[in-house]
Amino acid sequence: MKRFLLIVILLSLVMNTIGCSLNGAYSSEEAIKRGDVVYQVEVANLERFEQFLTNLSRKEEDTVRVTGYTDEGDPIFQDLHFDGNVIHYTYDNSNDEFAGKDKGKEKDICKQIINRENEQDEVEFLISDCSKGKARFLLRVEKSKLMHN
Repeated sequence: MKRFLLIVILLSLVMNTIGCSLNGAYSSEEAIKRGDVVYQVEVANLERFEQFLTNLSRKEEDTVRVTGYTDEGDPIFQDLHFDGNVIHYTYDNSNDEFAGKDKGKEKDICKQIINRENEQDEVEFLISDCSKGKARFLLRVEKSKLMHN
């Protein structure tokens, strides 16, 4: 009986691992390697986000992915594609185990990314002027870490 229980547990772990790799979810290490701007405690690939902002101001086409993680480690993707005129924005929390009824992808068309400083000497970046009227948080970074602060 113990052997059977052990086999069931191991099989369950293997299936869970395979399932996670099949649904497109990936670790922060893999996201960083792929070039995502990863927002956790620190921001990885911040220079890539700053390049996107520069290209936005120059009206040059560019695409960037901001990947954040839930407390449980599930990725939440925010894809931004600037076509030279507007930002095509996609919010994807379909890998979030606890997303509830709002789970899935949401698309919007936005015009700008704004930033604002908070009292902790950090800068928050939000995508705004969106057709659905809702500004969305992208990431927060210490002001001293920005190249152009």
